[in-house]
Amino acid sequence: MRLRLLPDPRRGRWRRRLPAVTLLWSVVVALGVAPIGLGALPQAQASVSSAVTKPGPKVWDPNTWTEGPEGSVTVAQTKDLSNQVLQVSWSGFTPTLNTMGESVPVVTKGDKQVLYAVRVYQCRGLDPKITDCYGSTLYNADPAKGFNQVAPPQGTTTPDFPSNMAIAPTGADGSGATSIEVWTATQSPSLGCDATHPCSLVIEPNYGGDTQDPNKARNGAVDCTDHLSDIDGFFNTASDGGLEAYAASWEGNQYAGFQIGEQCAWEKRTVMPLYFAPTAADCENQAAVFKAAGLEMANRAVQQWRAGLCLADSPLSFQYSSSGGEPQARQAFLGGAGLDVALTARPDTATPARPYVYAPLATSGVSVVFVVDDTRTGRQLRDMKLTPRLVAKLLTQSYAPPGLPVASVSGNPSCIFQDPEFKQLNQFPEASGVQWPSSCAPAEFEPTIVGGTTDLVHQLTSWIAADPDATRFLDGEEDPWGMRVNTFYQRGAFSGYPVDAVQPQDFSGPTGASEAARKMRQYEWNPVLGGLTQVFRTIQENRSTCQLWMPDGTGNHPKCDPMARGDRKLFAVMDSAQAKAFSLPEAALKNPAGGFVSPTTNGFQAAVGDMPTDAATGTQQLPYGVADTAFSRDAQAYPLTTVQYAMVPTGGVSGEKAAAIARLLTTVAGSGQVYGVEPGRLAPGFLSLTGAQRQQALDAAKHVELQDGRWPGNQVPPPVPPTGGDGGTTGGTGGATTGGTGGTTDGTGSGAGTGAAGTGGAAPVADGTTAGGSDGGSSSGGTGGTAGTGGLGAESATGGATGGTAGTGGTGGVPASGTPAPAAPKPATSPSAPAGPLAAAPVAAGSPAADRAGTARLLLPVAVIAGLVLLIGGPAALLLGGTPAGERAMAATGRAWARVRRRP
Repeated sequence: MRLRLLPDPRRGRWRRRLPAVTLLWSVVVALGVAPIGLGALPQAQASVSSAVTKPGPKVWDPNTWTEGPEGSVTVAQTKDLSNQVLQVSWSGFTPTLNTMGESVPVVTKGDKQVLYAVRVYQCRGLDPKITDCYGSTLYNADPAKGFNQVAPPQGTTTPDFPSNMAIAPTGADGSGATSIEVWTATQSPSLGCDATHPCSLVIEPNYGGDTQDPNKARNGAVDCTDHLSDIDGFFNTASDGGLEAYAASWEGNQYAGFQIGEQCAWEKRTVMPLYFAPTAADCENQAAVFKAAGLEMANRAVQQWRAGLCLADSPLSFQYSSSGGEPQARQAFLGGAGLDVALTARPDTATPARPYVYAPLATSGVSVVFVVDDTRTGRQLRDMKLTPRLVAKLLTQSYAPPGLPVASVSGNPSCIFQDPEFKQLNQFPEASGVQWPSSCAPAEFEPTIVGGTTDLVHQLTSWIAADPDATRFLDGEEDPWGMRVNTFYQRGAFSGYPVDAVQPQDFSGPTGASEAARKMRQYEWNPVLGGLTQVFRTIQENRSTCQLWMPDGTGNHPKCDPMARGDRKLFAVMDSAQAKAFSLPEAALKNPAGGFVSPTTNGFQAAVGDMPTDAATGTQQLPYGVADTAFSRDAQAYPLTTVQYAMVPTGGVSGEKAAAIARLLTTVAGSGQVYGVEPGRLAPGFLSLTGAQRQQALDAAKHVELQDGRWPGNQVPPPVPPTGGDGGTTGGTGGATTGGTGGTTDGTGSGAGTGAAGTGGAAPVADGTTAGGSDGGSSSGGTGGTAGTGGLGAESATGGATGGTAGTGGTGGVPASGTPAPAAPKPATSPSAPAGPLAAAPVAAGSPAADRAGTARLLLPVAVIAGLVLLIGGPAALLLGGTPAGERAMAATGRAWARVRRRP
């Protein structure tokens, strides 16, 4: 009889676990060697959803004159609000119908032929009266009189802006939705909504009821259960027009004033609380430590960061102005015109006038938004594709006014919706029944765009200029369907793209027309001067920027009237963050690889991964017009992605300012990269920084705090022209509190001969220790040596050795001054290199690193090879570990390993 040994339970346990362990190890190694250049994945959203759902009124059945079950109302966000658009939805409501009993997709204010519409108001307080609701008939009227009063004079119901009241229909299934812009106290002082003054939304369906007592049967008293006048052909109290009607109110036989027709609808209201986030405006009593300006595209992110810092346990406040344009901000910063930080999307190309570095803040993009309604249903459309050539056609006024013989655009389509290129890209399935507008009046579709010089316009027009099809069109070549560029924008008459500011060029009009009409086109399009906020405000009011070409009685040209909902044809260019905050549809734009990409997190992330780093500045931008790049091959990259930077000073500012700016950068690079709507978080519509970008921001913070004179891209400033002198002289001795910066000019050599190296002295640092300066170089044959540099020259808190200035040898030495001169990177092996995190200066991006030991150079390929082996081996072990073949392979491996171990 043969005895079979029982298997070792421990051996079996490990054999069973081996596939899982191997897989886990493979994943760990894969993550360890995975490329990090594509950027960090978005961090988890820190905000908790603040959506609120409440019961709504009982549904009204107009066929049986009976009430049914309660409906429900949902508001998508109710906390940490700012000036933004909120989504409101409802279900279980009475369907909206016209007087013929037909479903209605669009409702307009005051319409007396549409029944059972829903109004949404923003109101003061958490328990508002009708007199607290902005844009209502009785806003700002006497709250004690309620509905029993005459409506206030014109203008008092909309004292701040045109009404933000939303009105929308309910579908046949009893559901509906709308959006409403909510205002803070900044936009609407009369509402006064802020962190300490909550407000509310009122969702008010109009189910009718007798608010008029036309037969005086009740002495003017309201009876909301009486529905005889809901659709009586006169009052139509179930219509929106019935809400604003008013009738005489009687008490007994005495006239007692007027009765507004909204009372019955008000009784069906649902009230939703609105809590607003603190803002930097809540810290007005704090003194600002420094000033920043520029980059309105980053405004929503900066305002949340400002609020987080000023409301922190250790408050920090700084001034920020987003207006004025980025070129002006860069100029003011570099010129030292009272600006401590400049925000920019483009690096400055001029010779640096002061030491500074670029710190990445976040990534966003430029969006082409559209508010266009379906011709058939009146509903707003939300999907659109645009090419650079189509955007160029809009910006160059290349569409012909319908029915008017304008020579500059003769033969062209009347608007973009009639353009064959647009039609080919934006076809709806025939079965859908959805239609683009079929006709356009002059100036209805001209894009609303910011006036003045901005990086936003430069990037938009750079994208256009880099596209071959758009370039040929701008050069005067017909597109495939025979359309030509407006002759006033053709090369020769126009400088061409890219530009920092867009300006109308065509001031012509119909041939053979009157003198006034011959200049008609100059009134079609007017870039706005109030910044991106005015761009949004214009779109929100359903206006284009045109003016009536025929003057009024005063000689002025009034604005064109707003477009009615259901018949809107509006385009605008703005930043992606603002477009998302206000729920505006954004077009998918064509990138060089031929993909149509929307400004989403994925599109931004792909684009950032394609961006090269400029060695001269350390900044990243998309390489427009450069062939055979990652960007030119990436169909997933959004083509108007923008990395946003702060230009921060590394010299010339006080210690207090330096510490404050450094704190801003470290906070932004840390908690400021977590998505959220709370103060201090990264606002919606932005992409968080990659790991490398965050490190760049943290390094910039160190340079600012130390005031070490670092320059963009770790470059040294251009040398001062040679002035002669003996090479190799030694600078004087610096004072105890400014070690390494004092002394007279360093020696510079010129002509033939050899300049001896000067020796740098030791400079005291903050802890009282010394950090020596490097030796000056030497050279012969007429070329000067490299300038030596002194120590950091930081102030000593406890005293220390006196610091000397840098010696310089030969031509090209830099004069010493009372400010630490930017130093060339010191060799890592120098015994006098400063200690601490800045001991080894980072190498400029895009330039070769200093040589390392041979084994160090092999680390990356070894790691990659090991990762690939494990990536292949891990799944193989998983596959074989639980099979007979796997057991045999593992046994053979064990025997081989045993033989290896037995070898001497």
